[in-house]
Amino acid sequence: MKTLVRSKSILTLVFMFMCSLAVSAVSPKDYLYDTKEENGKIVSKVVFLQENGLLSKQVRYEFQYNENGKVSEKKAFRWDRANDEWVPFYQITYQYDDQSGEIKTSYGMWDKKKKDFSLNVQNMVIPSVNYEEIFS
Repeated sequence: MKTLVRSKSILTLVFMFMCSLAVSAVSPKDYLYDTKEENGKIVSKVVFLQENGLLSKQVRYEFQYNENGKVSEKKAFRWDRANDEWVPFYQITYQYDDQSGEIKTSYGMWDKKKKDFSLNVQNMVIPSVNYEEIFS
């Protein structure tokens, strides 16, 4: 009888623990954004996570534009709390081909040893009609 009660109690505790994990994993995060613009174009965006009334830096994005006003480069940086600095994360470059109607993209992650974005480089071609979807 005591064994049955104990096993039910243990099962109930395990079930409650699993439910709490599921709820915490599903609960949305509260992010805030600090966006800087120049001449109507976003040049940087910092993403903050708000927890218990405190803001913590998460990610910073920097954008560059070509002569036609389209995004030509996006760099991402992660906040390193231990060193209190932004650390490069990845870079995406965009080249526009008006004749083919394509956007050629190149994605590279930061290589600490080489100090450039040459790690895991990937290239992709997407239709330029998707520009607004990508950068909105």
